[in-house]
Amino acid sequence: MSVVSTLWVDRDFQGLSKTSDSGGYRYYWNRWGATNDVFSSMRAWGQGDRGHAFAFEHIDFNGRFAALNVESGASSWWSYFGSSFNDVVSSSLLVVRAPSDILVPLRQQVAPTFASMFDAQTAGTQLSREGDPRVYGTFFPGHDADRVFMTIDQDLNVAIDTWPDYSANVKYDVEFYLSGGKLHGYARWSHVWVESGIFSGDVHDAIAPRLHAAKGDITSAIEAQLAVFADMNFSDTYLLPGPQPDMARFGYFAAHDDDICLAVVPA
Repeated sequence: MSVVSTLWVDRDFQGLSKTSDSGGYRYYWNRWGATNDVFSSMRAWGQGDRGHAFAFEHIDFNGRFAALNVESGASSWWSYFGSSFNDVVSSSLLVVRAPSDILVPLRQQVAPTFASMFDAQTAGTQLSREGDPRVYGTFFPGHDADRVFMTIDQDLNVAIDTWPDYSANVKYDVEFYLSGGKLHGYARWSHVWVESGIFSGDVHDAIAPRLHAAKGDITSAIEAQLAVFADMNFSDTYLLPGPQPDMARFGYFAAHDDDICLAVVPA
């Protein structure tokens, strides 16, 4: 059983094609490399499973995407992506859904909690947030190519005495997992960036240790939010990019940083 998708270089399923088959796995992905930016149409089939086919404009499963929803035994398609998405696909992802799962969109739950916690911990310091945090899926990144994460991505401002402020950024990669049938979340990775400049190294050295150390607080906050599931046992968990899909629709367009959905499968 699997979910299968095919991409074609021409509209109406014509020309060179590339087919992906989940082959019994939860995820199946491709970075298209030399054949990126050529696809114009896509079709997906639920061959004993239900799920989704995602075609992304960027190589690392991010940016805008076209999605198809398929039930077991059914098919859906884009005969033409349209002029705004034609010849832009650089990566693709299949996600096989369990027959019965619970989907939880995460952005509205996670972003306000992170913002409040960050503001409280940085009040009176040189660090402040620039805009709201973004919450999205990171799939099989180079720094941990076998895992998928919910990423919290926050732009920062760093105030410098007698010098213009520096722009910076922090990202936290949160992994969801099961232990003894219970759902958990763990901030596995943190990434700190500071814009280039004469004081970049000093600024990075000043802010990075505290930002990296905050992984523990983020893990605690995620665990507290997951307490709503404390009385339930699960057999699997996985992530879907973007907003919650409507299986009554054949497909949709969205962006990877619109949201991310946590799926849990009751035992």
